[in-house]
Amino acid sequence: MNLVTLAIPFFLLAVLVELALDRRYGWGLYRLNDAIGSLSAGILSRITGLIRKGLLLVIYIPLFELLQPYYQAMGFNWSLDNGWHLLLAVAAYDFCYYWKHRFAHEINIFWADHLVHHQSEDYNLTTALRQPSGGLPIGWIFYMPLLLIGMPAELLITAGAIDLIYQFWVHTQKFPKVRWMEWILVTPSNHRVHHAQNKVYVDRNYGGVFIIWDRLFGTYQEELEGEPCIYGVRKPLNSFDPLAANLQHYKRMALDAWHTRSWWDKLTLWFRRTGYRPADAETAMPVPSSDLADFQRYDPQISSGQRYYALAQHVVYSGATLVLIWAAAQLNYGQLVAAVTLLGTGLIINGRILDGHRLARVAELARLGVLLAAAPLLPAALGLGIGTYAVLSALTWWRLAFADKGATVAIVSD
Repeated sequence: MNLVTLAIPFFLLAVLVELALDRRYGWGLYRLNDAIGSLSAGILSRITGLIRKGLLLVIYIPLFELLQPYYQAMGFNWSLDNGWHLLLAVAAYDFCYYWKHRFAHEINIFWADHLVHHQSEDYNLTTALRQPSGGLPIGWIFYMPLLLIGMPAELLITAGAIDLIYQFWVHTQKFPKVRWMEWILVTPSNHRVHHAQNKVYVDRNYGGVFIIWDRLFGTYQEELEGEPCIYGVRKPLNSFDPLAANLQHYKRMALDAWHTRSWWDKLTLWFRRTGYRPADAETAMPVPSSDLADFQRYDPQISSGQRYYALAQHVVYSGATLVLIWAAAQLNYGQLVAAVTLLGTGLIINGRILDGHRLARVAELARLGVLLAAAPLLPAALGLGIGTYAVLSALTWWRLAFADKGATVAIVSD
């Protein structure tokens, strides 16, 4: 089990602590729908990772073995037990991550995947867990230079996990600017800049652990006292559905390729600079940007009962995800795919419930009907538990979606 998986319970605990403090002191950092949207994207990313394999190690390990004579001649002898070696490995990995991250902001096809992490219009620890479910599988290219310094795969994996875990804590608004840290490390202050859509902040501060790469390569921007961060993306998602989050920019590029008459643009717009749109496609299908002078966060009106229902379902999905991750090794691939499909469908429908989408009412009953029908096929205890859950959820949802005309929740503006 890798370090990131082991860290998940601590991530969730930290989210609960920040949420409790937010409620205690009235900071206004959390909204239920946005937090569930971010966490759902994170869950979808983790569970789809169980049924897809990354290419990095598949390519890296054979090349590492092939280069053994070169490593012996150069005297490379990395050790995971050596603290200095681990620190150097994290620095080297983070240098490669900087360029991968920078390209993710600057090239359309890479942004389509990374965009998911930036869609949240709130900024709290749930934003750190908002991750994509896998785009064009070429991110491994950026880590190939580590072969030149003889870094073994186990050290690469550990350095990558440390890099990712470190990035969790910087997604908070309540940690102040610490001047000396801003020169060396990625901090909450300079990472808030990275997530802001203000013109002065866009496409800045790409480092994962070290901010020195941004200072060296001209992409550093300090958080300004007179320019509060406005979080999210200029072309808002306006949905809490994690599937829609992952498809947002791919869909837009596909439509642009369909509408443009230029074959050159049809073929190349995917790899052009982020934001590029053929003129005729933009005319045929304009996509307005957020008005930052009068910015309003996406917060649709649904009944309070439906909000709490969505929260309860999200708790169930979170628990099921942890069980699935820990039990994945005992399941065959078909069972994994079935479990991921059922969980993923639930996350998507739950997002649409929070959107107030008209089809969510029937879709949720259909999902619960499928679970109830599948319950007899499972081991007795598991089948009884899932069947009971499906019946109770269906009765509750029928009451909330088709019978209850309770109060709605007002739109929040910022």
